[in-house]
Amino acid sequence: MITKLPCKSCGELIHPDTATKNDGLCMPCKGGYRANIEASKKRREEERIYEQSAERKYWVALVERVHGSPEGFQLLADAEKTYYAVSCLIGEVYNGGFDQFFSNSSGALYVYALDGLLEMGAQESASLLSRAKQIIVGEAHIPLDGAECNTELRENESSSELEALDKAFWTDPDNLGERCKQYAISHQLHAADEEFFRVDLGHIFSHLNRAWHSRNLIGELRANKWHEASKFPTDLDPT
Repeated sequence: MITKLPCKSCGELIHPDTATKNDGLCMPCKGGYRANIEASKKRREEERIYEQSAERKYWVALVERVHGSPEGFQLLADAEKTYYAVSCLIGEVYNGGFDQFFSNSSGALYVYALDGLLEMGAQESASLLSRAKQIIVGEAHIPLDGAECNTELRENESSSELEALDKAFWTDPDNLGERCKQYAISHQLHAADEEFFRVDLGHIFSHLNRAWHSRNLIGELRANKWHEASKFPTDLDPT
């Protein structure tokens, strides 16, 4: 029976021949893509947790209520209207830019989305939204009819300016996802998830651990040391 050896960088068990060939490193660490693999694992785990979260379940139920009847949106409580409008804005702009937000039925939620961003303290995102509206429809009220809205887009759109606003929004200057989540919790739209708290706490500890391990490092932390540096220090008393 072959006894596998731990990679000297990440600790994964590898075949002795691989260790000999790569100076004790597994193939991902040798190739410099271990950090990408770990990041992908982390994303998949976060997505799995999100799908089971109270936040996700609430959003699915909220969408069903909005589209369940012609008056669906108007029947929502004020906080729910704000949460829904801002969430739609985020989804549309990330998917197809401000152009998509205003040309779809979501454009009718402009005022709710703008007020919601301001209420959440997302000043930069609110400014980007307001500027995009000026480019697309100017001072006019947002049309509720999709065809009318598309006509105005073709007449007034400035693609280079809109593209710049899209890119600025995509940098997420206000951390909108977190603001929406905290808004929902503070207005008791859904409960806080213990699982999400544990994940967030894990992220905090990973950052602190990397800071500790690289405290005497000159330059950036190499990718093949990222995983190991995220572990709790063995030279630090946790008590």
